[in-house]
Amino acid sequence: MKRATILIGLLLPVVSVVSCRHTQIPLTAPPASSETATADRGEYIVRTVAHCGGCHSGDEKNPDAALSGGREFHDWRIGTARASNLTSDQETGLGAWSEAEIVRALRNGVSRDSRLLAPVMPYEWFHKMSDADAFAVARYLKSLPPVQNAVRQSPNLIFRIGRAVVLSPKPAMAVSSLPQEPAPAYGAYLAQHVALCADCHTPRRGLLAKADQSRLFAGTSTPPKGFPANPSNITSDADTGIGRWTEADFMKAMREGVNPAGVHLHPFMPWRSFQHMTDDDLRALYLYLRTTPPIRNAVKRRS
Repeated sequence: MKRATILIGLLLPVVSVVSCRHTQIPLTAPPASSETATADRGEYIVRTVAHCGGCHSGDEKNPDAALSGGREFHDWRIGTARASNLTSDQETGLGAWSEAEIVRALRNGVSRDSRLLAPVMPYEWFHKMSDADAFAVARYLKSLPPVQNAVRQSPNLIFRIGRAVVLSPKPAMAVSSLPQEPAPAYGAYLAQHVALCADCHTPRRGLLAKADQSRLFAGTSTPPKGFPANPSNITSDADTGIGRWTEADFMKAMREGVNPAGVHLHPFMPWRSFQHMTDDDLRALYLYLRTTPPIRNAVKRRS
């Protein structure tokens, strides 16, 4: 115990100095054409596909409420992270942020003051959201009515050390838009970089709890702390995944929250948001998931 105290005492000055170095990630220029980077497109992503209200709603029981933040996430690796206020309030929200700064936070994990955000924010997945969609999200958030709600972060020493010497933001990059059509390529984009299906349904491993890319969408019976349900296997495996599901089965699950066996999906699965996705977007998801490698992994449902 004494040695640990001494070690922490020695590390604190180092962390203090290193953490003062702000990470420089250049801002992305808006897409040349603003036809798809509209606030309406951003609203569709934020409120329906990405289900941002699941974390950022000021009312945990109502994901459609104002995105004023405050919900707490606890993890021994980070301390306490709180969902940010995404409304246009000048002092406590995004009112003073530029669209490009919002895009940088969304895709690179860097705040306005260039500090690394806690990875509770899924910038590892949003990193490859297209420029047009990312700016659409920013434009919608800038249009939200201001709600004053100061959200304070409480990182622990472990995260401060990790942020200083191990963790890093995602690099800057330009991402072109894919045709919005019912095709596997667009479904892959939605599943991994917008709807975040991969974020919930992929098991994690290692000290940093990184997503196991070799088991993408395989589900897990040991999800992160705070998950009230075990994310299902949604690979194309016929016995433990959704390999036997028809397109009609998939559409019913997304529209009504009922699987082919007649079992209601757990409320943690945001089908109530997904039910408002367009038919073409849902078909794209289905067509893509049917192309994923089958991974045999029976996930036990929690009651």
